[in-house]
Amino acid sequence: MKKSTILYWSSVILGILFIDLVLVGSYLDAVDSLSILALLSPTQLGLWFVLGSIVLFTVGIVGIIRQYFKNHRNLLSVFAILLIPPLTFVTSLFGYSIIVLNAPWFPIRSEITQVTVVDTSSLVLSVGVKAITSRDSRIDQAFVIDSDNELVAETSFDDREWFEHGDFKGLALAVLPAGSEITLTLNFNTTLPSGDYLLRLSSWGANHGDSPFTIP
Repeated sequence: MKKSTILYWSSVILGILFIDLVLVGSYLDAVDSLSILALLSPTQLGLWFVLGSIVLFTVGIVGIIRQYFKNHRNLLSVFAILLIPPLTFVTSLFGYSIIVLNAPWFPIRSEITQVTVVDTSSLVLSVGVKAITSRDSRIDQAFVIDSDNELVAETSFDDREWFEHGDFKGLALAVLPAGSEITLTLNFNTTLPSGDYLLRLSSWGANHGDSPFTIP
């Protein structure tokens, strides 16, 4: 195989891989928004990265056309140059738009840094929470699970506060700005016996973060 053939096919493969990287990074950033994933988003990679991917893909296709098509290769090359870049860009933009439009309002990621039992007569916990996302996250509910994996307590609806966040308005325990840390005081209005438990935070009905704690 000629070196030029390897070069052209490598250019096509790299162009596809780089475009896929942008779309995968967009999806992961939209769903989880972990700080490490934000580096893969188009806003961080930049428009030039996307355009460079399209150029690589186009150059590779044109090179392959000129090698394998003896008849009308100049015409086919012109068509490839005129059609591939806009079609690839529009397709990538469409995929990115679908990802963004279907992304959750808030990513479901946080880390519980500490759990302190404040009161046991009516269980009250002081909970340190750290957002590990590049976008604001939201906590809707908190649950206590015993050693048998049974739900034994949860925060009441009255513990929630009204939040306004851009176009979003609703009730939640807290909204954490990206990368921030807060301390929540959770009153479960119940008494639990001594033992080992698991505190679980929830958002959109999914697990948001959990941590073990012990009631003496």
